[in-house]
Amino acid sequence: MAMQIEKLIREFRYNGVVLQDPNSTFNLVQVRDFYATVYPEIISADIEGPEQLGAKAIYTFRRAVGTKGCELTSLIRDVGALLHANWLDSEDAEFIKELQAAVGRNEVTYIDHDARVRLAELHGKHCNVAA
Repeated sequence: MAMQIEKLIREFRYNGVVLQDPNSTFNLVQVRDFYATVYPEIISADIEGPEQLGAKAIYTFRRAVGTKGCELTSLIRDVGALLHANWLDSEDAEFIKELQAAVGRNEVTYIDHDARVRLAELHGKHCNVAA
């Protein structure tokens, strides 16, 4: 009996959406970065899998659920992913860059109410995906 070898086809899933493999030479992080232009919030997602289903290797992008203690940092990271996609106007981009720099220096423990509201509005406008 001869052995038959089949190449697995990669398939990606995010938030109930099936995403085709954009380039079979991309590693998993490159695939995630590719889809971040359409789904900016995916940039901080964990990559699970593969789960083999027939001839498919299925990978799932799962958004990490932030805990209350790191909610602010998660919002900054999610909105910061928009910088790479050029979805923010220059004023909002500078605002996010300042917050990211503070996070990088471990200085974000509190931001004032107006800045928190602005951050939440940017996140709601650009990062929330309907389930």
